[in-house]
Parts: sequence; C-alpha cells; structure tokens
Amino acid sequence: MPILGNFPSGGGGGTGGLTLAAVTDIQTLAAAGKVYVKWTDPDDLVVAGSTLAAWGGTLLVRKAGSAPVSRRDGTVVLDSKTRNAYQNKYFCDSGLTDGVTYYYKFFPYTTQGSYTDSADDEFNKTPTPVAVGNVSSMSAIAAGNGKLALKWTDPSATMVNDGVTLATWAKTTVVVKAGGYATDPDDVDAAYRLVVTTRNQYASSPLIVTGLQNGVTYYVSFFPTSTDGAVNTSTANRVTGVPNRLAISTVPSQRGSLTYTGNTQSPSWSNYDSSKMTLGGVTSGINAGSYNAAFTPKDDYCWSDGSTSAKTVRWAISKAAGSLSLSATSVVLNSSAKSKTVTVTRAGDGAISAQTSDASVATVSVSGNVVTIQSVNDKTGTAKITISVAAGTNHTAPGSKTVAVSAEFLPAVGTALNDCSWEDISKIAAAGLASTYWSVGATKTITINGTVGTLSLSNLSVDVFILGFDHNSSVEGSNRIHFQIGKISSRLIGLIDSGYNSYYTNGTKYFNMNHWGNYNYGGWAGCDLRYDVLGSTDVPPSGYGSTVTTSRVGYNASATCATNPVANTLMAALPADLRAVMKGVTKYADAVGNSSNVAANVKAFTDYLFLLAEFEVQGTRYYANQYEQNYQKQYAYYSSGNSRVMYRHNATGSTAWWWLRSAYYNNSYTFCGVYTDGSANNNSARYAAALAPGFAV
Repeated sequence: MPILGNFPSGGGGGTGGLTLAAVTDIQTLAAAGKVYVKWTDPDDLVVAGSTLAAWGGTLLVRKAGSAPVSRRDGTVVLDSKTRNAYQNKYFCDSGLTDGVTYYYKFFPYTTQGSYTDSADDEFNKTPTPVAVGNVSSMSAIAAGNGKLALKWTDPSATMVNDGVTLATWAKTTVVVKAGGYATDPDDVDAAYRLVVTTRNQYASSPLIVTGLQNGVTYYVSFFPTSTDGAVNTSTANRVTGVPNRLAISTVPSQRGSLTYTGNTQSPSWSNYDSSKMTLGGVTSGINAGSYNAAFTPKDDYCWSDGSTSAKTVRWAISKAAGSLSLSATSVVLNSSAKSKTVTVTRAGDGAISAQTSDASVATVSVSGNVVTIQSVNDKTGTAKITISVAAGTNHTAPGSKTVAVSAEFLPAVGTALNDCSWEDISKIAAAGLASTYWSVGATKTITINGTVGTLSLSNLSVDVFILGFDHNSSVEGSNRIHFQIGKISSRLIGLIDSGYNSYYTNGTKYFNMNHWGNYNYGGWAGCDLRYDVLGSTDVPPSGYGSTVTTSRVGYNASATCATNPVANTLMAALPADLRAVMKGVTKYADAVGNSSNVAANVKAFTDYLFLLAEFEVQGTRYYANQYEQNYQKQYAYYSSGNSRVMYRHNATGSTAWWWLRSAYYNNSYTFCGVYTDGSANNNSARYAAALAPGFAV
C-alpha cells in the first residue's frame, strides 16, 4: 500500500504518516440521476498489538470524465466519520445527469490525517432511469363485435434492488396493433392505445377495446413505465387476441308448460339472457296451440354456428282438460215418445258425435249440442248411446258418456213365444194381440229353482204352454194369456215330491190337498195346498168349512206375489221376471165341500197360481159341484183334443195323476183329479199327487 503525504493545498496526501488499506466490498447501483454505493471501511493498522494507525474517516470524491487522482481532484460528496456507516446500507449521490459516467474514489484517512490513495478505491457509474417489472396474467379474449377484453396485472409498485427503490411504477401503456407487436408505446400504426395510470385497474374487470375487425389477430403490447420515464419493452409483455362476436351456445326454449285458461299467457324461457339477445315474434297468446317467438342476438353476440339472424322458437299453450255432461243418462222410447233428446254440455267447441250400440233398436243424430235418439220400427229392446266430444280448439277430448235406451215396444208379429221376454208377452197380452202372435199350445221355457213344500228343485228347466187367450174373459179378466205348468218336449209334466201317490196324516207339506186331515171342507178356498205349496196370498174366505182359519193354513198376510212371495212355495221358486207380470185371476170353485152340491157353495176368489177345475180340463162335469160350470169354460188347449196324460218331472216315461181344484160333491174327503190315462178321477185329500198349476199374464 503506498504511503502518501498530506498536501492541504495540492493533489498529494497528508503529513507523510502511516496510511490504511483501501475500502473493500464496494457495491454500486444506478438509477435516474442517482448513484448508490456501499462499502466496508478499512481496519486500523495494528502491529504486535500496537495500533500504528487508526481509521479516522473516509472521503468519497466524484469527478466527471476520469477518476480523481487525489482527494482534491473532484468533488467531495461524502466525508464519513462513522466506521462502516455504509457497510449495510447505500449512500445515495443524487442530482446527477443521466447518461453521464461519473468516476468515484474513496480516500480512507487516519486520525493523524494520512490519506490512502489506491486504485482499489475507484469505481465509476452512469445514472440511468430503471424500468419497472413485467406485467402478468395477460389475456386478450373476444368480447363482442370488434371487441377484445384485455386483462392484466401491473408490475410491482416499485423496483427494489438490495433494499434500494430504483424505480416506481407510474403507468402502463396498452398498444393494440394488427400485423405485429408494437415496439414502443408511441407506435404510429397502433389500432388502439390507452395509458392506464391506475395500477391493476384491469386485473379483475377487463378493458374492452372496441373498433377492431372481427377475425383478425391483434397483437397486444403492454409497456409498463416508471415515474422516471423508463419504459419496459420486454417481449414478455405481449399477448394476442382475435375479436369476434360471443357465441350463444344454446337457443332458448320454453320452460315448463302452459295450459289454456281463457286469459293471456306468456311462456317462461330456458337459456334466455336479455343481455345477449332480444325477444320478438309472438310472445303471448290466449288460445291453445303453437306460437313462434324470435330470438335475435345483440350486436356483440352470435349463435354457435356463427349466424346472427333471428332464431324461431316454437312455444305452446296446451289444451285444458275437456268435460262432458248430459241432461239425461237414460231414456225410454215407447208409443207415446218415439224419440227423445239429450242436451250435451261441454267445455269448449269440440265436435259432438254419438253412436248407437244397436241401430235396429234406436238411431241417433246430433244437431248442435242436442242429441236426438229415435226408435226404429217400434222395436222393443235396449241400446246404449255413446256420446263423445272431440278435442276442440282449447280443450282435450273428455271421456265418453252413455245414455241407456229402453225401447218399450211390442216384438214383431211372428216372434216365437220363447224368444219374447215376459215383459213383452205381458204387453202383447195387454194390447189384446196375443192371438195374432201365437197359437194355443205355444211354449216358453222357464227355470224353477227353490224349495216347494218338501220338494227341493235346483234349476229345473220346464216349458209353460198357452191354455187359451182371454179365457172366460167376462169372469176372469180380459186381455190375458192363460198358461199351464208344464211341458217337456211334447209331454205334459207335473211336479211330484217324495210323497207322490201316498196317503199322509202327519201334517207334512207334501203335494196333498190338506196336510192336517183327510177332508175337503172349505173346498179349494181353504185347502192347505193352495197356501203352503202354491203360495197364495189371498185371504182365506170365512164361513166355508168350520175349521178354515188363517192360522191353520200357510197363509202369509205380509207376502206379495211378485216381490215377496211366501217362502218354500212354487210362487217363490218361479223366475222373478215371470212373477212380475203375473195377473191375479178370478176363479170359481166350491168353497164349502163336505158333500155339498148347491149353487151357493160356489164362490169367487183370486189367485196368481191356481189348479185347474174339472170342467176346465174335461169340458164336462163328473165329480165336481155341478154349479161350478156355470162360471167356468173348458180351456182351448184341452177342447182342441190335446192329451191330458201327465208325466212325472223326475221320471221320464212314468205317468202321474194330477190334482184339480174342484172338491168332490158327494163326500167330505176327496178332490177331483186327472188320472194317469187322462180321464176324470177323484182321490182322498191326504194323497200326494202331481202339480200342474195355471197362471195368467
């Protein structure tokens, strides 16, 4: 290390004493108009424990153009007398001119005033503005028609090096250019330029650049600039973007459904964003049906296919549920009303239609909301009219409804008796037309089902046959058809029970005329079989036979022929539809018996089921009271010569004798009957015989 003298007025050292070493660890920084330096001062000069020279301070001399050659050759910018004051922090020499190179030299000195002059203490620095850092998080995204959305994060507010702020962010200039990147903020070919002085203004919310051309690639340069005017032109501050309309990925559609209410309605829309598109076309409606709305992208938007024209979207109002009601659900057609009308009430304007299930019974027509049901050729029968309403303008088709039609006319002449219902047979009889429809002897099958006295019958199929038309009408009633039970094939058959052709005295209700004794007093009017087996509800006459009382016989005062027949009788076992049309018949018979044969003993009574009289079968009197025939006629069936021979219902081929209602005139215990060969006969009242009663409708 050279030893320099101290020359107060010259360029040399000091007094010629010992000097110290040079400073060490010189570090420098430069900024606009500033030079920063830090260093480590030299240690004292110590030899063998003795301080030969002690540090007194350090001068820093600056000179432009060349390095100082002495402590007086230049400008003293610092006289630091605190050892290592700038070892860890920088000394700033400011007020300098940028671009000028300044030469510096340290002159450490001792307490004795000896200055060190060493080339190791020299450095030079040129003040220059320092640029701030790069922007980050850059993006340039299409933002609409001729638009780019720019986002970026500005650099740190300051540029710091080793704890020294060398630059402070002042602004960022954005330059958008077609064809290539701008190299400086003032590029004259820029399509867009903006100076942003608010830091991070567009870090979250983008800067929208407008006036660009869709589909063209634009080069975006960011120029962060310090307060000293240093511009960061790094290529790291660049990004590209292509302006274009924003695509709407999904065309709107109707959300949910609408149903006709009679009021104006508008749909709700899925995927509809009023900021991106406008809604037009038909957007409201009243009636059910389809409507066309139109969605047009706004200027900054397009559809996913790139088009910008309006998209037609169909929306709908559904039909409301239809309804149907009828003024009647059943009608009756007859001679007095061959047609009937039914008024239809419906929601909306759906077409009304009607169909008949049987056009041979009833036809149907529709006018407006009135359905007319018309009989056909006065045919009796039933039909079902199905009335429907089609879907209308605003309502769906409701479920169909029906009208039950009952046409109550007579069957066609020539219709077989067995093909007619008992109701029709009754009507034909009441009209006095029976003989024009059928002949004496015509048959109709019935089913007998039940217990008759002691006989249990299960679905016995037998025929009844016509005995005559308006038989003895002056006495027994006009417009009647008289029938007898029964036939199987061409044979007469009679009902028999287990007591048939046996004599019983035990009170059991077999098919004997009297169960309680072998007598005929009271005649037909008071015999047990009339009540207990046939089921008569006629009040037993009084005064005929000393023991004829309502309590002794099977009489039931609460029973009725059709709806509440006496239980366990033939009347109860007959089909209900037959019972419903049976007529009570005024019949005459000896009502005293007991060996009587006088006119006064013949009385009238009313029965629904009756045994035939001797004269009605044989056409002459053999054993009956002779005065019965004054009120009786032979049935046409028997006067025509038909067989009187009867067979048992349960033993085909076996004949049976059968009871008649006439009491024997010449004793007190027998009634008339028909023998197995068809001839007249009589037998004891306690015998059980076959039953073949008659009835009229």
